[in-house]
Amino acid sequence: MQDRSYYVHLESLKDFARELEIQLECMTKPNDFLLTLGGEPLRFGEFGEASSLAEAHHAAVAEMQGLLDQVKGAITFAQDVTHTVAEGYQQADQNVATDLHVTAGNVIGGIVSGLGNLLGGGDGKGAKG
Repeated sequence: MQDRSYYVHLESLKDFARELEIQLECMTKPNDFLLTLGGEPLRFGEFGEASSLAEAHHAAVAEMQGLLDQVKGAITFAQDVTHTVAEGYQQADQNVATDLHVTAGNVIGGIVSGLGNLLGGGDGKGAKG
C-alpha cells in the first residue's frame, strides 16, 4: 500500500476554500437580520416586566451578534490557512516540476554531448561532415 501520510489533493483543498467562502457569504443574511432586531424598539408597554424583557431581548441579540462574529472569524481563519497551505503545495509542485525539467534538460544535453563525442565531434554537436 502506498504511503499517503503527506498526500494532499490540491483541487480538493481549493474546493474546501471555495466552500468556506460560500459559508461566509451565507452568514450575511443572519447578520443583517440581527442588526434589524437590535435596532428596533420593542413595544411591550410601560411596566417593569416589559422593560426587563426588552433589555433581555437586546442582550440576546448582542450575544448572538458576538457569536456570529466569532464564527465568521473562525471561518475566515480556516479560509486563510487553507489558502496558505494550497499555495504552499502548489509552489512546491511547481518547484519540483521546474527541477525535473532542468534535470531532464541536463540529462538530454549530456546524452547528446556524449553521442557527439562518440561520433567524433568533440564539440558535442554531432559528427563532422
